[in-house]
Amino acid sequence: MLHYRETTQESFEAWGTGFRYNYACNKHSLNVFHRHTERHLVKLRLDQFSPEQALSYVCLLEKACQINALIVSNNDTINLADTMELRHVTPLIQSVGEISRHAFNLQNHYLKCFGEAFAKEFNLKSVKIKLFEPQDSNTKFFIARIQTHHENGICVRSCNLPGLMAAMADRTAKDLMTEEFGHRFEGSAHNLLNASVKLSSLSLILDKDFIPEHNINHHENEKMTSQYA
Repeated sequence: MLHYRETTQESFEAWGTGFRYNYACNKHSLNVFHRHTERHLVKLRLDQFSPEQALSYVCLLEKACQINALIVSNNDTINLADTMELRHVTPLIQSVGEISRHAFNLQNHYLKCFGEAFAKEFNLKSVKIKLFEPQDSNTKFFIARIQTHHENGICVRSCNLPGLMAAMADRTAKDLMTEEFGHRFEGSAHNLLNASVKLSSLSLILDKDFIPEHNINHHENEKMTSQYA
């Protein structure tokens, strides 16, 4: 859960699991601190964000940090600051900040912006997502297409964005990587592997039913309970 309060006009600070976030509207910047030691970890630029958008972004960033903590700790904690030395946390938060920007674009249906940024990041020819709302149906759905510079591509569809990201991740790893493996000197397969991992993470970040805290292991407590049962 993220707690926040307004500081000065259109600025705020928020507290999450392990980190404190300080957003300065006049500087369009988000400073991230270690919550307990107050050590400054990283400064992220949030150009052209309104205060409401900045808070929405921070919520996504906090959830992304918790998901990364689960991955690094093998589901033992959602506090990323507890998984490694703080000097190693800074570059990880910078990386998480980038994926949170992707999640923000998707959540707000800035689909073209997401596609262009994602294609550039992973050296893809194009990434396009479209929302279809048939007039003769109440069911809307998304279609996504990924195309590489070697003219290999995939097309997937889903009724929601978390499902779309998961389908894109799966098809990228199973189909595109296989087709692109021969272009190893250009790093194409490696880029696709990284793209698949990031798409899987985006699926979890966008999934409102996925709550990181509910996925923490409780093996020790279960073991103690069974001993005294």
